Amino acid sequence: MTRTRTGAARLLGAVTGWALVAPSAVMATGRLSRHETRTSVVMAEALSPFLIVPTLAALGVATGTRRRTLGVVAGALALVQMVWAGPDLQPPRSLPDGVEKAPRLRLYSANLLFTNSDMSGFAAEIGAAGPDVVALQELSPVNLARLEEAGVLDDYPHRTVFARPDPFGTGVFSRFPLEDSEQMRVAGLPLARTTVLVGDHRVRLYDVHTKAPFGPGGVQTWMEQLEVLRDLAKEEKGPLVLAGDFNATSSHRGFRALLGAGLRDAHVERGRGWVMTWPSDLRVLPPLARLDHVLVSDAITVVSVREGPGRGSDHLPLLAELAFTG
Repeated sequence: MTRTRTGAARLLGAVTGWALVAPSAVMATGRLSRHETRTSVVMAEALSPFLIVPTLAALGVATGTRRRTLGVVAGALALVQMVWAGPDLQPPRSLPDGVEKAPRLRLYSANLLFTNSDMSGFAAEIGAAGPDVVALQELSPVNLARLEEAGVLDDYPHRTVFARPDPFGTGVFSRFPLEDSEQMRVAGLPLARTTVLVGDHRVRLYDVHTKAPFGPGGVQTWMEQLEVLRDLAKEEKGPLVLAGDFNATSSHRGFRALLGAGLRDAHVERGRGWVMTWPSDLRVLPPLARLDHVLVSDAITVVSVREGPGRGSDHLPLLAELAFTG
């Protein structure tokens, strides 16, 4: 009887251990194979910072039940995950000399959630932050009207607005003059870009919202959008900012390729690479992935970046202070 119970306990431990390690195995397989065609793989990669916990638990189970194969797999996956997480865990970069006197741009970027008709929270947040430029995603005619009614956009005379009754409306509102504003089509979906004139600096700004990698063709469209953004970033010559909801993290190949086009992530620059922004509307859990980013080119120094409450949305907005030191 005792042997039977011991065997059953070991079997249960093995099943539990393999169940704990399975999500990490899916994520690692997808990343190592450079194959991101399934939503399940994309989601596993997005949640990879948290997968280290069940992976280490699986390693503990393997040790306790003397399952060598499980231990080797769990240990290897834990090591790989820590190596991959390394770039986002770096300390803040030191600010260059003279940054205090450099021209600056305070940028507020937010996914409003197009079905969110209560803009009182965002209006109060924008008013309190006092940014120079406001870049909005999922800007619908309804929430645009609510912001206009609140008067919070009155201080932004320069604007390029493409409001839509779906998740792909955008709007850029600026205290500084705007030039060359346009709505592009990227993988068949709209994306806005403009040029912000900050003194003598012409800053190319992309207001980004990629398609979520769900549903028929969702992953393919998402990947294509990230590829197009990478190619566009390579073509830009002056100061460049891409801000918005990328529906991607540094665990995704397409986003890493975008960074490889000469861009830097504001959160990583300031030592906040593991701050998460989505989903922010869960009552029980904190945000689980950082899908929202401010990416900058080498001519720009990230002085600071922080998140706002973003009441009524499922994303946390970002406020970044940028200095032109190049």
